[in-house]
Parts: sequence; C-alpha cells; structure tokens
Amino acid sequence: MTVSASDPGVVLSRSVELLASARTLEDVTSIVAEAARELAGADGATFVLREDDLCFYADERAISPLWKGQRFAASSCISGWAMQHAESVVVADVFDDARIPHDLYRPTFVKSLCMTPVRIADPIAAIGTYWAQQHTPDALTVTRLQVLANSAAVALENLTLRGSVSRRGIERDGFAARADELESAIHALVHDLRTPLAAIVGYADLIVDQGPGGPNGVRYAEKILHAGERMAAQIDRMLGIYRITERTMEPVEIDLAVLGRELAGDHLMQVKNRRVQIEVEDGLEVVADPVLTRLMLDNLLGNAMKYTSKKDDAHIWLTRVDRQHPFSTFAVRDNGVGFDANEAPLLFQPLTRLHAEQELAGTGLGLASVARIIELHGGRVRAEGEPSVGASFYFSLPVPA
Repeated sequence: MTVSASDPGVVLSRSVELLASARTLEDVTSIVAEAARELAGADGATFVLREDDLCFYADERAISPLWKGQRFAASSCISGWAMQHAESVVVADVFDDARIPHDLYRPTFVKSLCMTPVRIADPIAAIGTYWAQQHTPDALTVTRLQVLANSAAVALENLTLRGSVSRRGIERDGFAARADELESAIHALVHDLRTPLAAIVGYADLIVDQGPGGPNGVRYAEKILHAGERMAAQIDRMLGIYRITERTMEPVEIDLAVLGRELAGDHLMQVKNRRVQIEVEDGLEVVADPVLTRLMLDNLLGNAMKYTSKKDDAHIWLTRVDRQHPFSTFAVRDNGVGFDANEAPLLFQPLTRLHAEQELAGTGLGLASVARIIELHGGRVRAEGEPSVGASFYFSLPVPA
C-alpha cells in the first residue's frame, strides 16, 4: 500500500519529529500552523499564544491573511474561550455563535472553525483551523489536532527548559568568573597581609626577648597595634567590595555636581601646604542608588587627591563627556602622576596598585569598588593616563529621560 506524504498519519508523525528538535518559538509556531492546516484539510490555520489576558496570533498559514501579529482580549475571542475552558470547540457557522467577534471575521474568508487548546491543564496556546465553506470536522480530525497540540505543548516546555539550562550555563560562567576573580583577590590579600603580620611577629619576638618591661616595650607594642589595625582595615575593605553586590538598589535622581562639590569640600579640608583646585561642572543629573553613588564618586575623587599629592598646584575636574540617553558618560580627571596606558586594565582589579605603597599609600580596593558599583547600574568604566601628566576615569550611568 502506497502512503502519501499528505496522509494524516504521515503528517502527524513528521510534525512530532520536527517539534522534538525545534529550537525556537518561531520553529514551533511554523511547524504547528503548517501541520494543522494539512491535518484538518483546512483553508487556514493559526497558532495563538496566551499572554496573560491576551491572545497573540503568532503564526498562520492561510489562503488569505487572518490576524498574524495581532493581540485580542482573551474574553472576546474564541481562542481565549478554548484556553480558558481547556476544551476544543467546533463552530460550524462563525456568524451564528455569540462567542465569536463577528466584526473581526467579516473581512476574512472564514465560515467555520475548530479551536484546539495546547495543553489540557492550564493551556498556554491554541491551534485554530478554518474553512472557507461551512464545515464540521469529524471526531478523528479533532483528535489528531489534539495530538498535534499535545506535541506542541511538549515542544514549548522543552524551549522553556532549554532557556533555563542556557541561563544557568551563563550564570555558571558568571559564577566561575567571579570565583576566579575572588581567588585572585584572596591571593593578593594574603600577600598584602604578610607584611603587617611579619611586623607583628617580629616586634612580639623583641618584646619576648627583652621582657615586657624592656626599654623599647611600649614602642614595640605601638608598632604591633598599628600593624594589627592595618590588617583589620585591609580585611574590612576587601569584604566591603563583595558586600556591595548584596545591597538592594534604590535608584533615584541625583545631581553629581551637588554631590561632587560636597565630597570635594570634605577632601579639601584635609589638604595642607599645597594648592588643590577641584572644578565641578553644573547639571550632572543621573538616576542611581544614592549610597553607592556617593561611595563611587568619593573613591574617584579620593583617588585623584592621592595621585596629585606630590603636585604643588593640583587640579581635578568632574565633567560630563556626552549627553547620550539612556546612559551618559562622565569623567574625573587630574593632573597627577598618571600611569602607563598599558596598565589601565589592571586598575579595577581588587588589590592591584601601580605604585609602591612607600610612594603613595593605598589598598588597591577603591577603584575595584568603583567598577562594581558602575556595573551594578549597567554602566561601564575605563581609565586613560600618561605618566607625569595625569589620569582620566570615565564612567557611564543612567540619566533621566
């Protein structure tokens, strides 16, 4: 016996196989619409997705256009009725059924239809088949359409599962990158803590050798206390970077100019025996978390203050670089010691310093926290510098519409 490619059994079998390997929603809707029309011997077929209280006509195969790309209230269309009641519905005359919006059907060829829900329990879609002449599909055809609908439900659930697996894969990659970063930071932290720890052990040995009442006992004890405080501060700052990501973001409109001038005043109060000028451009509005933004800008201005500390006439600027939307770019510039441009990528790594601590004190954590805060807001940060000329730190933040 010869079996035609259009035989319902062949069509159904082929469609099930295609749906099993579908990789996108468009693949599923296309396969189902094509198969439904063939299985029912219909003049048209649609694939309708449920979107909360709406029905979205995602795809169609028909002798003339129907409603592809349109959305209708589920309460006012027959596809919504089929999904809400979780049952197939056959309508021999579309203009003799109160559940059908007749005005939508008059411009079309449709005289009869069958609507089949996709997934009996809590339907997520529906398959519509339509005829240009009044027609009532037999029970076997309705059953075949339901089998197709069941296969479509599995395909849609597979897409959801694949999406979940893909997201988890991306998350794992993100976690792996964070783990590598954290491991690197921990190694750097251990390295940085060895110096004060060695000082503590060394001075403690001297106290033991000379006895607590020795001539230098108090001085050695002070050295131990200072080294311990350095260790504690270093650990707290390191932990602070990773606590940033645990804070709930509460973005509001902020004027960086107002905040910048306030922070500049705080820094300038600590300046002695040199001239420092901090210029802040007006009108630097952003939409950001106020607590994190203050920390970020304070770190950038503090960094500029530190690296201009050997300048008798230091100059620092806070300006807007562009006025793009939804993100604008701003900059903190200085005329300090600068850095080699090739070392710019290292600046935002935790516990990385480009200058020896004897030259310029620091923890190597301030710019790392700046980068994390900017990234949390969806922005980007970069640095440019030239030795003995100065440095520029560019960052982008969301801005009001």
